[in-house]
Amino acid sequence: MKILQIHNRYNIFGGEDTAVEEEALLLRSNKHEVFQIIRNNKIELNNFFKKISVLMNLSYSNKSVNLLKKHISKYGKPDIVHVHNTFPLWTYSIFKYLDDINVPVVLSLHNFRIIFDKISLFDKEFHKYGLFKNSKILTLIISKLFNKNNQYLDKINKFITHTEFTKKTFLKHGVKKNKLAIKPNFVQNSLNKIKSIKHKKNAIFASRLSKEKGILTLINSWQQVKINIDILGDGPLFNKLNKKQLNIKYHRSLSRFKVNKHINKSKFLIYPSECYETFGTTIVEAFNEGTLVLASNIGSIKSIIKDKYNGLLFNPGDQKDLIRKVKWILKNPDKCDKIAHNAKKEFNKKYSTNSNYNQLITIYKDAINNKKKS
Repeated sequence: MKILQIHNRYNIFGGEDTAVEEEALLLRSNKHEVFQIIRNNKIELNNFFKKISVLMNLSYSNKSVNLLKKHISKYGKPDIVHVHNTFPLWTYSIFKYLDDINVPVVLSLHNFRIIFDKISLFDKEFHKYGLFKNSKILTLIISKLFNKNNQYLDKINKFITHTEFTKKTFLKHGVKKNKLAIKPNFVQNSLNKIKSIKHKKNAIFASRLSKEKGILTLINSWQQVKINIDILGDGPLFNKLNKKQLNIKYHRSLSRFKVNKHINKSKFLIYPSECYETFGTTIVEAFNEGTLVLASNIGSIKSIIKDKYNGLLFNPGDQKDLIRKVKWILKNPDKCDKIAHNAKKEFNKKYSTNSNYNQLITIYKDAINNKKKS
């Protein structure tokens, strides 16, 4: 099968980028021909005038269509196009073009952007879906522009969502049930040796340093626990955080290889998100490394973690509950090892390459068949 991946990379590497990389490796290892067109905000939004140009073309981008035309003219039509992120550089214009040339399209829903314009600004949960520049007003304006041509979403033959929570959310806001498939993200099986929590040292946080990721709740809680933590990642709050707290060490952004090494040697990973994540790739990476996960009881995380079976949950934004759970972990190493063991089994069953490949190819075949019927 000849597959074209389309993606828009943000300034900071994240879970969406990991998903693109892993799927390309997986498909190529199974003898498929994979092409990629990955555009990068760091390159295309590196000055004021470029930002204005992208904003002016947020509803429809002729540049994006021309990029696709040039690629297909050189390499030929793919059997299927898998789009991972269209914001802000690609826009929905590519869906119309691909439909015009009769190429089936799959879109992975790594965020809630396609339904932002359908969620009321006065919805008390609005901020949990992820805000643009941490602003409700800016989010509303940008989403109205970006979704102006949302009729082109009808050209998509299959949508991929990652959990039961996100499936229900997208169905509620108008995505057609027959076009929606659940397929979690995945990572390559780890070759690192799994150790008992007794033989590990620090805790770890590995995510974007922003309010919605729960970093402030974590740091404020850490004054009352007796374990060091490694903070991996970058983001808008980095320069605002107190770097003098003795039991917190900041590493900024590291390569995925180094992040996984850190996760493997940590007692537990904290995933304190306070927003509705569409998935949680870092959680799955911890499952893979045999490292216990302590995460917020919110959104998709509840679809991934069963409390005290394959991880631990605490109330999002609740410092006291987070402290209680950390203290429980430190007092119950044997129970924690059992939970981490269950998580590794869950990884092998749901998030490994073998199970994911079969799911992905089935979705591609369904999309191709849907295209033939349309």
